[in-house]
Amino acid sequence: MAEPGPILETPRLILRGWHADDFEPYAALLADPATARFITRKGRPYRAPQAWAEMAFMIGHWQIRGFGMFVVEARDSGAFLGRAGPLQPEGWPGIEIGWALAPGATGRGYATEAAAATAQWAFRTLPAGHLISVIHPDNCASQRVAMRLGERRTDESFAPFGEPCEIWRLDR
Repeated sequence: MAEPGPILETPRLILRGWHADDFEPYAALLADPATARFITRKGRPYRAPQAWAEMAFMIGHWQIRGFGMFVVEARDSGAFLGRAGPLQPEGWPGIEIGWALAPGATGRGYATEAAAATAQWAFRTLPAGHLISVIHPDNCASQRVAMRLGERRTDESFAPFGEPCEIWRLDR
């Protein structure tokens, strides 16, 4: 199968397209209650069929928009660590740089490293003057990542799954 999108490399990570064997670790990520709280439709863990649909959405986004979230993989071991990259589903207020890591991969700077690499790629590739991140007000970890990226919280909000979230902005 052809690789959807480019492959990006950072000192510790490989950011690449989605493969069939990403399903099990991605389903485990979405099944984790702490992770699901901020990234699933009702803030609840997903079961396998919902995770399958979400992974298909990630792959389809590349086909429809020409960009999307990358799989985040450990460069040294090849382990699946999560997802990061630009996303703009229909109705979204802009091109978002988002990230979500598997529970065992948090707290090591991977989210910042992956988000920074994908934001740089997005600014080189897409005609966006700025990128956004949609962050739940209780998601302190993602707020810290956004600050490390140089994003600023705006006065705007967006409720993608019902609860209002803050919009953070990163200018080109």
